[in-house]
Amino acid sequence: MHAPRSSAPPRRHLVSVSRRTDIPRFFADWFAARRAAGFAEYENVFGVRGRVSLLRSDVLGYLFWTRDARPLEGELAALRRERIPFAFQFTITCYGTELEPNRPPLDEAIASFLELARALPSPESIQWRYDPIVISRRYPPEFHLEAFTRIAERLRGATLVANVSVVEPLLKAVRRLGDRDIRYRSPDPRRHAATVRRFPGLRSAGEAGAELVPKLAATARAQGMVLRSCADPELGLPPAQCCGPDLWRACAEIDLAELASVPKAPSRAGCHCIQSVDIGMSETCRGGCRYCYVTSSDRAVAANADRYDPSQPSLRAPRGQTGTSRE
Repeated sequence: MHAPRSSAPPRRHLVSVSRRTDIPRFFADWFAARRAAGFAEYENVFGVRGRVSLLRSDVLGYLFWTRDARPLEGELAALRRERIPFAFQFTITCYGTELEPNRPPLDEAIASFLELARALPSPESIQWRYDPIVISRRYPPEFHLEAFTRIAERLRGATLVANVSVVEPLLKAVRRLGDRDIRYRSPDPRRHAATVRRFPGLRSAGEAGAELVPKLAATARAQGMVLRSCADPELGLPPAQCCGPDLWRACAEIDLAELASVPKAPSRAGCHCIQSVDIGMSETCRGGCRYCYVTSSDRAVAANADRYDPSQPSLRAPRGQTGTSRE
């Protein structure tokens, strides 16, 4: 005898836009087109492709990751009209162009953050990422304390959380950074085995990081924020939940019971995020950050930029495909 089918509706999903590339800044037109089409296609870090519904009936909420939300303003207005909840992880750092060749100017990034925060239901709905922390001769702890303080003072009242981590020694990031003076978090024997074999002399943030972090935490507290560590437990900070219920709790449109039922789905050791579907793809972000954990080749990014077509179902779809059908 067959078990009776459940009458409960399928659980809606959270959509991450995106850990893998800055969709709000570089691909807002594609995101708008995908919402109109009702679905998006993507590829995960293991090369497995998937498709996710973006129909209103299937989406619980959106989490945007960006350095500049201004290109997305029109679509954010549409989400508000449609009463679809959304929240932000917003990165603001101030390294030089040798590390961040295409980041927005600091004043513009802060202005975008503040404008966005004013339009969100609560400071809970946007978190600041001063991430990653790259410690070197050029960027000693004193640099980070001054930069973090300068930004935190201007973001006071606009957010309640600042997320940090020391740059992780992933092989593609170490290759692209290419500077043996940079100090990394302590390598994990399994996760970073290839890096340790290829670059056995990597330096650790060690005492420099241990000295810096309490000062950053005190600065954050002075500006009404809690400093949290993003998948970096050795910092001794409260763990971040970069995709967590707190981000959407103030949204009047969110179903809190449904939100509470979303299971945890950590992306790596030390991660406390809940489950979401990320619609980004690697080798597409035009920010060019040398410490990026996703991009391995500037040449691949340039080639994908040349082929980019916002009407396609995924960010790396070849030209000639159609992406107008609905799920």
